Amino acid sequence: MKKTILILLLFILVSCSIQGLTNDYGKLNPIEKSKIITLKKFENLSQDTIYKINALQLKEELLKYDVAMVYEFTNGCTSEYCRPLKVYENYAKKHHYKLFLVMNGFANLEKTKSQSFVSPLFAVDGDYYKKSFRGVYTRYFENELAGKPLKSKDREWAGSIFIFEHGTYLKTVQDLPKEVY
Repeated sequence: MKKTILILLLFILVSCSIQGLTNDYGKLNPIEKSKIITLKKFENLSQDTIYKINALQLKEELLKYDVAMVYEFTNGCTSEYCRPLKVYENYAKKHHYKLFLVMNGFANLEKTKSQSFVSPLFAVDGDYYKKSFRGVYTRYFENELAGKPLKSKDREWAGSIFIFEHGTYLKTVQDLPKEVY
């Protein structure tokens, strides 16, 4: 009996698929993979493509805008701090922010792609940071974006909306003002 239960438990564990531990690129189908490329430049971006990006590339681009907002998010997020992408677009447009939508992985990609929005999509480039665990490369990206030491572990979650003025990091917030949604 114990042997049967152990075999059944082992079978269940083997058939499980864990999402979010890494960037989950390997779980995408070939068509989805073909639409993910490393960003070369910020010109002529397609809404059909997802551009892998690092914080240094993004910070260089942020210098071009009076005010900018970077929303770093998890596909399919159900937290109280996650809004449909159109909400971030509307807020950015209303307040004249240049918006950058940056995914921290590829799990549940269809939940993002099925939304109605027009901004290009970016994804944190874990390969650039030479880390495969999402929690680590995301922390490196966020630290670099906010001007902190790359490997700093001294952080309390401040949010996933990064605000910049003339390329200078101002603050990170958890949510948009309540008036927005």
